[in-house]
Amino acid sequence: MLGIVVISYLFAVNALTLLAFRTDKKRAISGDWRIPENTLLMLSLFGGWPAAKIAQRRYRHKTRKQPFAFLLNAVPLVWTGALFVLIALVSLPDLQQHLVDAFASETHSTHQRTTPKFFDRISH
Repeated sequence: MLGIVVISYLFAVNALTLLAFRTDKKRAISGDWRIPENTLLMLSLFGGWPAAKIAQRRYRHKTRKQPFAFLLNAVPLVWTGALFVLIALVSLPDLQQHLVDAFASETHSTHQRTTPKFFDRISH
């Protein structure tokens, strides 16, 4: 169910982003009121960046305008970073268990040590 909601949201925000870029290009040509760059960037940041990049190429819109072009190109990097953080948070229990197992394997079995050898290397 969550997957359907996420896919529906991404479809809608990308459709809206594409429409906004197309509308802004038409208004730029006709000299009408424009859609603010912040609005276009926010739509991209909220998940519409694939449509924004497609619209930017298709309509040849805001390709050289700085800092807009730079910021639009940075949005996928933000999404990639967020994805890595999400993956890390989801796998954190597995990561914690892996670290515990790694430290446990370094302890001396003949001595009743409570600290792993790893901490000895750090403290000396």
